[in-house]
Amino acid sequence: MITEIAAGHWDARAYVSAEGNMKDALAAGVNFLSEELAAAMGELEERVAERTQELEAANAELERRSLHDPLTGLGNRVLLWDRLAHRLRLADRRADPFALLYLDIDGFKHVNDLEGHAGGDRLLVSVAEAIRNVLRSGDTAARVGGDEFVVLLDQVSSTDDALALATRLHASLRERGVKDGEGRPITVSIGLVIGSAQRTTPDAVIGAADAAMYEAKALGGGRCVMHEDPTPEPAQHGTDR
Repeated sequence: MITEIAAGHWDARAYVSAEGNMKDALAAGVNFLSEELAAAMGELEERVAERTQELEAANAELERRSLHDPLTGLGNRVLLWDRLAHRLRLADRRADPFALLYLDIDGFKHVNDLEGHAGGDRLLVSVAEAIRNVLRSGDTAARVGGDEFVVLLDQVSSTDDALALATRLHASLRERGVKDGEGRPITVSIGLVIGSAQRTTPDAVIGAADAAMYEAKALGGGRCVMHEDPTPEPAQHGTDR
């Protein structure tokens, strides 16, 4: 009996006869001790389980914070680069390409100057909500800079498919009535790039979309410009003389 308790068998009990002698009293005492130990161990196991759940939840929250923008709740640069790198590795195994949209809020500095950082933050949250409103399952949206956002479209059937989402994003901003402090509608400049074999790294894809976004800015903003790969010149063949 003592050996069983020492081995952790808390449900072990000693036999107590009806005679009520010293041996029975000792057995009853051992049983009481076993019951107390069983209760204490049960409580300890519950506390360990609760603490384990708390630690798991805390770790999950830390991981979420490390991969998401605290202001908008969208992904951050780390999450985007990871998802984009993963999608690039799958490029040869997927029939349809991916697309990437690089967004910059038009006139954001003016909003910050007029309304302060609080007003700028409200605008960032509103734009993030408009982006989230048009996301499809499998797509990833991230805030990668002060007023810059990126949307990774995991799969598009055509260039028109990607352009349609950019159009829906502009419409989402209008429908939500996102405006600056002077009541003017907020627009975004968007650079679009379609995944291709010419760009095999996240930096190359992001760089192409960023360049297209600046073209959209130069054209007055509030529009989407698609990055065009330069057409290779035909090879020059020499002639023998």
